[in-house]
Amino acid sequence: MKECLDLVEYFKNPPSQRQKQYDAIRAIVLEKQSVEMVAKKYHYKRSTIYALLRDAKARKIELFPVVQKGPQHKRTPSDVQKKIIAYRKQRLSTPDIQFRLTQDGIDLSVSTVERILKQAGFGKLKRRTNKELGKTRDGKIIAERTQELNFTELEKFHVDCPSVGVFFFIPYILESGILDLIKECKLPESSDIGATQACLSMLLLKLIGGKRLSHIGSYDKEPGLGVFAGLNILPKPTYMCTYSCRCSEQQLMDLQQKVVSLFHKKYPVFYGNGFINLDFHSIPHHGDESEMEKVWCGAKGKTMKGANTIFASDGISNAIVYTRADVLRREEANEINKFVEYWKSIKENVAETLVFDCKFTTYRILDDLTQRKVKFVTLRKRYARLIKETRELPRGVWKKIYVPIPKRKYKRVSVYESQLRLKDCKNSFRQIIVKDHGRSEPTFILTNNTELPLQSILEVYAKRWRIENKLAQLVAFFNLNALSSPLMIRIHFDILWSMIADTFYHRLANDLRRFENNLAPTIFKKFIDVPGRVVYDGNKFLIKIRKRSHTPVLLGVEKLQSPFHVPWLNGKTIEIIWTA
Repeated sequence: MKECLDLVEYFKNPPSQRQKQYDAIRAIVLEKQSVEMVAKKYHYKRSTIYALLRDAKARKIELFPVVQKGPQHKRTPSDVQKKIIAYRKQRLSTPDIQFRLTQDGIDLSVSTVERILKQAGFGKLKRRTNKELGKTRDGKIIAERTQELNFTELEKFHVDCPSVGVFFFIPYILESGILDLIKECKLPESSDIGATQACLSMLLLKLIGGKRLSHIGSYDKEPGLGVFAGLNILPKPTYMCTYSCRCSEQQLMDLQQKVVSLFHKKYPVFYGNGFINLDFHSIPHHGDESEMEKVWCGAKGKTMKGANTIFASDGISNAIVYTRADVLRREEANEINKFVEYWKSIKENVAETLVFDCKFTTYRILDDLTQRKVKFVTLRKRYARLIKETRELPRGVWKKIYVPIPKRKYKRVSVYESQLRLKDCKNSFRQIIVKDHGRSEPTFILTNNTELPLQSILEVYAKRWRIENKLAQLVAFFNLNALSSPLMIRIHFDILWSMIADTFYHRLANDLRRFENNLAPTIFKKFIDVPGRVVYDGNKFLIKIRKRSHTPVLLGVEKLQSPFHVPWLNGKTIEIIWTA
């Protein structure tokens, strides 16, 4: 229970300052006490008493303030109420309005928004369909329509962006001149998306290691990545998956020939080796209905339907120089002739030595290559009688050769060289038999290169595994085995852009000090896959990235230290800014 109040004590010693002031003024006015006596009694100075009298006469102090009762004034500012009403006029629901206010930094509850709308005379919205709400049946928000950036209407913005390091490739894209080739080859375009924007979207997906073209839907609400391609947002999966169907095989081969010719001139260091490795790669297809042939798929270890593709890579840099998807089994042996014609269209002649395995082509075609003065190093198919004859060779004909490959276990091998003419062949070849190399059966190497020393031939073929490593990298990072379609034109389109993206990774790695020999997955993890922010200030684009452990390496890349003009962004500049 509350304790009773002592009224005598309450009036002798007023608890509040306002009551004390009232008693002091009343004692002087009504009780006619002197100023000195009142000041002493209430512990005031004389000047304070005179000030109280003056302020009371002038109504500057209110000794008995009026306590207002009833409804209080609205605490929501009028400008916020106007903003809520403006959002409702845009037919936004109460939760949507509350979400927009939160983005604007205004913290209001849904009930407060409902109350303000009700007092303003707005009723509830009618129930809207998913289409009107811009959502799918499972609640996924439908992204806005993709279109090229309109710089006459584009407002300032700043947006967060995943894998913002992909913008590091833009100076290299500009340097290569590949966009001029896209225009020259007249690749397809639509009313909203030009050929340049479509191809840049495809290249972007490859540079960030997208598994399939359909997975571009994971980024269709990322305007920051859209800027990379000169679009408001990236195209929808349907557009990207069907874009390649509008291309012809001739268009793709023409584009490939021009791209590799351009890269050969721009980056001779990637194509200067005297050897080219060639190999087939089978991409498995798991669909029920398909016109594909059954091929041996090493990834699955069995014969199954799949796309038979061919790749050629430089012997040292391992850069891909040729690819094609539509290879029938009956045409496999002749693919090397198609490559020779392709390479002649780029360099006028085939000065390099081609390196491939024994199943790549036939002896008859090897004879034709010799007639055309195309050099090669390959294997001879083994059979029981050949192995028996080899084992019967005298011990004195074998010669020890040192193979200078650092990680090779058996570096000193025994070799026997001879000249032979195979069945139905007009020309003779060098045959090099190798044993004591870690395998139970001897290896038979065939070549028509008479100038190459014996040791070099062994070393060249021993390094043919480089192209197998390249194919493994294309599978792991560029998702080569994620078949985009049973249509060969779409598969060729996909692997062609994988080749282009791989070359740009080679080019970037070449500028990263001490990371020159790193593969695309490592470069992506350490330098490209970083979050950041894309800012447009009305005049230029800023790419803001926080400093990380590998930032000092990027600061050593001259191309990234100054703004660069981007033609597909209306000539605007992009500047990379490192923040703390």
